[in-house]
Amino acid sequence: MSTNMQIWEKVSTTDTRYTKAAEVGGQKITSLNGTAMIMKATEIFGPVGIGFGWSVMEERFDPGAEMFVGEGDKRASLGLELNHTIKINFWFELDGKRGQIEQYGCTKYLYKSKYGTTTDGEAPKKSLTDAIKKSLSMLGFSADVFLGMFDDDEYVNQLKDEEKLDQAEDKIAEEARQKQERLDYIKSIIDTMAGAQSPQELKKIHDVAVRKLTLRKDTKGAERVSLEWKRITDADKEATA
Repeated sequence: MSTNMQIWEKVSTTDTRYTKAAEVGGQKITSLNGTAMIMKATEIFGPVGIGFGWSVMEERFDPGAEMFVGEGDKRASLGLELNHTIKINFWFELDGKRGQIEQYGCTKYLYKSKYGTTTDGEAPKKSLTDAIKKSLSMLGFSADVFLGMFDDDEYVNQLKDEEKLDQAEDKIAEEARQKQERLDYIKSIIDTMAGAQSPQELKKIHDVAVRKLTLRKDTKGAERVSLEWKRITDADKEATA
């Protein structure tokens, strides 16, 4: 591990227990638990206020889009949306040196919802949490989420399997269950490839399985599937020669 990556490598993998699916502006995202990120930062740097912390540099309410109600002649303005914005100086101690990151956090405060105009009294707290999480992300915390890896179900499933094994009371039984599940999956892929009706279908089955096994860090399983794909392909070529 290089010195430059010593934090990143320790914190880039996210514990799936502290994530949840969310939707922001119509976009589906993976929401990270702020307290869990603080807990991880405490593990790396020490207690907040001693090993790391932040100070508020700026706080304000920014006007947004104009809100309207009604249609046609009855359309009336409700005023402008307001968004809460905070700027912090995030600091941390590492190997006797102090690092600093400036970052913003933003939250809707006054906005129009299906219930009419709505205010969020928790906006300042949410903005602060947003700024802290963004600061930590610059150091690599939960990098797999910010890099989009949580968009892939197989990556998330692999993490969950690793967490189940780590948390299992009977680790031997859990490991045996996962091994059998792996063997059953590889066998099902080989059986499915054997019944493929065309080279294109065969290749698609192979590619999907290899990608899944690769994401699960199962190199041997991917090689086994590829070997079987090559065997079937070569046999088909001989049969049509």
